[in-house]
Amino acid sequence: MNKLLEGKTAIVTGAGQGVGKAIAEGLSAEGANVVVNDIGVTLTGEKDNAGAAEEVAKGIRETGGQAIGNTESVTEWDAAERIVQAAMDTYGRVDLVVNNAGILRDAIFHKMQPNQFETVLRG
Repeated sequence: MNKLLEGKTAIVTGAGQGVGKAIAEGLSAEGANVVVNDIGVTLTGEKDNAGAAEEVAKGIRETGGQAIGNTESVTEWDAAERIVQAAMDTYGRVDLVVNNAGILRDAIFHKMQPNQFETVLRG
């Protein structure tokens, strides 16, 4: 298998589960160093999945890849800078970003309850 991303570094937000996890694992399989970013919430926004980012990163490392977990929120400017800085400090570069982070609400925005809408905005 060609390692098309050998030596490259990727940041994947929302990578603690689901599609984001699959993206992080796929990038690693192609040789990328991966910053697995996830604030540790379930798909519906409850904060009971705190170790998700590190768990995915550990799985990548166990298969021979390079990955670190990161729990910063992409909704805050300073925190987003820290995500990038973590990549720079660990791997010395950032080559691609996959912004997959989000909270699913099974409702059209104008039919959401105010607290549901606020949760989506806060990430």
